[in-house]
Amino acid sequence: MNKQNEIEKDLAQLPILENVFFKPSEIIFSKEVRDLCEGNCCGMYNKSWACPPAVGSIEVCIEKCHAYDKAMLFTTATEVASSFDMKGWMRARVEHEALTDQVADVFRRYDENALILSTEGCTVCKKCTYPDAPCRFPDRMYPATESFAIMVMQMAPALKVKYNNGVNTVTYFSLILFNE
Repeated sequence: MNKQNEIEKDLAQLPILENVFFKPSEIIFSKEVRDLCEGNCCGMYNKSWACPPAVGSIEVCIEKCHAYDKAMLFTTATEVASSFDMKGWMRARVEHEALTDQVADVFRRYDENALILSTEGCTVCKKCTYPDAPCRFPDRMYPATESFAIMVMQMAPALKVKYNNGVNTVTYFSLILFNE
């Protein structure tokens, strides 16, 4: 059985804008991306199981990714009222994360140990248990691609995936790593 073919059939039923399968060796890692995390640009550093330092060092994250045979990047794009429409951005992110849950379900049917990475850190709980207690929902907690030091901005065009889908749109990315 070719897992990728079966996965592609299942994914065809979902509202994914673009997706591409590739080798984990093609992932572009960047210390600068992790530096933004450690500079606490988004306010989540040291506050979530999905973000540094909880996800491990850059080296650990690279090792985790390279332990898989295959990867798939997928996107959603949503129209927003303007580039300043933060409510629209948040609504689009919630929709993207709901789709990421569906995609995760597909991949986990074929590889229960698939690694799911998504956007900007986890928002499943209002207050994360980190570092005082284990994650309440480890199957729904997707580390941020940025927390793994992944440079999606450079990777997308290298994989022929649009990084920007036009004026007044927000594009979100998730990355799945799995074994064939």
